[in-house]
Amino acid sequence: MRQNGEGLEGVEWGNAWDLRDPGQPHTNWFVGDHPAIPRDGLRFLQHGDPLTRSWANGASPTPAEPVSHLCLKWFQHHPEDDPAWGAAKPSSTGRSLSLLAGPGKFALTFRRGDRSLELVLEQAGDFALWSEGLEHSWRVLAASTVLTVRWSPVP
Repeated sequence: MRQNGEGLEGVEWGNAWDLRDPGQPHTNWFVGDHPAIPRDGLRFLQHGDPLTRSWANGASPTPAEPVSHLCLKWFQHHPEDDPAWGAAKPSSTGRSLSLLAGPGKFALTFRRGDRSLELVLEQAGDFALWSEGLEHSWRVLAASTVLTVRWSPVP
């Protein structure tokens, strides 16, 4: 992963494979409530938080539960795709995670005020996770399969 610019509050990035601690039991998830996920990071969702409350202790969510606030997009991006698709995205709401799911090269740019950060996802497992209130855009540098998940707490 390549980084251009300074870090921004509300953005985490890395490679999913690098997050594995050999001393911890793993479920191969890197967002959720697990001993290997830092409790002070964007990746941590505690049982009782709106997104996990309905699944605790094996309970099923009801239609009114926060599961309806979970969005998932899996897309094969190509360099010849219309660049307008990734430009001038609205300010983010909730939290979003984009993961490079195979070979490719995909650039994400985040802005807050006059500060910006560009992350180039280049290896399978490279990811960016960001919180609400960030302006963002993306560009396809090479054919890329990207998985994006967005979730919002329920007020």
